[in-house]
Amino acid sequence: MSTEPRTPDRSPWAALRALVPVLTLAAAVAFAPAALADPAEGTGPTEGTDPGEVTPAQAIAESLTESPVHVDPAYEDAFSVEARERVAERIAGSDLDLYVIVVPLVEGGTWNGESEAVASAVHDRLGEGERHYLVYNSSGDLEGHDLGTASDDWSKPAFYGALAARYETMSGQSLIPTEVEAAIEAALSDDPEATYEAAMDAYREESGTGGFTNPVSTMDPALRDLGVVVLVGLVGVGLCLFYVRTRRRSAAPVAQHAAFDNADRARLESVVESGAHDLIELGERLQAADLIDAQNLSRALDARDAAARVHDRMVAEGPTLPDAVGVLVLLDLAEDALVGRRTPRRPCYANPLHGTGTRTTQWREFGGSRTIRVPLCAECARAVRGRVRPTVLPAHHDGAEIPYFEVPAQESVWAATGYGTLRDDLVERVLRGDHAGRR
Repeated sequence: MSTEPRTPDRSPWAALRALVPVLTLAAAVAFAPAALADPAEGTGPTEGTDPGEVTPAQAIAESLTESPVHVDPAYEDAFSVEARERVAERIAGSDLDLYVIVVPLVEGGTWNGESEAVASAVHDRLGEGERHYLVYNSSGDLEGHDLGTASDDWSKPAFYGALAARYETMSGQSLIPTEVEAAIEAALSDDPEATYEAAMDAYREESGTGGFTNPVSTMDPALRDLGVVVLVGLVGVGLCLFYVRTRRRSAAPVAQHAAFDNADRARLESVVESGAHDLIELGERLQAADLIDAQNLSRALDARDAAARVHDRMVAEGPTLPDAVGVLVLLDLAEDALVGRRTPRRPCYANPLHGTGTRTTQWREFGGSRTIRVPLCAECARAVRGRVRPTVLPAHHDGAEIPYFEVPAQESVWAATGYGTLRDDLVERVLRGDHAGRR
């Protein structure tokens, strides 16, 4: 079976497609700066309301209960009302719980530029059930996320619908409505995976030499020889750069690394701010709760108290990404108890920031024979099945950055419990002070 395309499209139309969201977002900033003071403000409360009343995920979820298409004001000009209504009618005429989300995604913002973070957060707000999301990402493409699915196959309508649309619109002009409508048709087809493969085959046939004149074959011989010389030179330069980069891996960080440090710092601050906001919001909901039994209320209060302790320690000693993520996981446990979930949601073991749309998956260690069964999100599950290392949550330990679960268990409550996926006593461990043992 073919896999998701990795080769970037370098056609002029692809460049235009990538510029569309940038230009529309720039125009929105120029004419309505107050509306975009924060990357997620367009999806949050309306002007004049208390920002603490509605989170961006809640705002999107509420919008999707009225229409399966949510478009942030920053993209109104790029996705007309008529096109949205046309898409909404097409979805309404089907039996699939399919949703389209178009919001600004920027690195370091509320969603950290990750479309899956948007889908997972919104899915959690909409409650249990199988739903499928098409989310427009920061690169100018749709990404499909199928959450809450009961089956273990990969014939996911949103996932394959987005891939099919990418191939169908790759060779021509692809504005947001065009790609969305193509993805909708593929997702709602009888066999989305087959539709995706057909679109991929059609694109390869169209972009091959069969229907086009090979420009190299008609090129002047002198120019062709010059091109070969230039190509060889570029390859040589590339090899030199690769050698220099390899030699510097063990050296001290160079100045350019500041850009990555800034991105990491912005990401950490975003997660910490999200946890602090959710702590306040959940505390207010607990105070107002009156239709919850005593046992669930006690569980919710304990989990919220544990989250508050971790947050307070970060304020006193400085934040770390594993701790900031721990606050969010503990708040999820409190939320589950508050709403009376019999089975708490389980975050992705590899990286809890990937959300709680997980499924128990067998993960075999690299270079070994030992296996574990842990909850993984769709992307991480696909990676481990293909013997590819998933994108794990990093942690600093002894001067190095390693996967959080490789930190010795006695030094990290998160590693010891897998953020509650390996053991069900995470809250109790934090409340008794295990978290205080972190270095």
